[in-house]
Amino acid sequence: MIYKFNEKVSAKALADLRESVGWNRMEKEYANPLMNSFYHIAVYDDEMLIGYIDSVSNGVTDAYIQDLMVSPHYQGRGIGTELMNKMIEYFKEKHIYMISVVYEEGLKAFYKRFGFYNMLCGQMEAYQRCK
Repeated sequence: MIYKFNEKVSAKALADLRESVGWNRMEKEYANPLMNSFYHIAVYDDEMLIGYIDSVSNGVTDAYIQDLMVSPHYQGRGIGTELMNKMIEYFKEKHIYMISVVYEEGLKAFYKRFGFYNMLCGQMEAYQRCK
């Protein structure tokens, strides 16, 4: 497996990975030239994208981890844990004050292992994305 840091990832590869984990594809959004991230890590097996993690940040006080995905065929091998560790390490090196992540209740134990704790939060989808 090869980890690539902040290198371009094709919109189709991201859409395929999103679909494999049961999410909407959002291929059009990932292809939009305005779409960027603060820092992201992609994991490949040969040339196939099998894992990905993305973040948004102001670069000083806050960072938000989003879109942690591992292909179902590769889950249970520590890839998601490794992606989280690498992302958190990066933010600590950059002295980012606060790291946030939004997750479903069933993933609480996973994120707690990294030191995340519950805070009140709200989230809404502004409109439904088509596949």
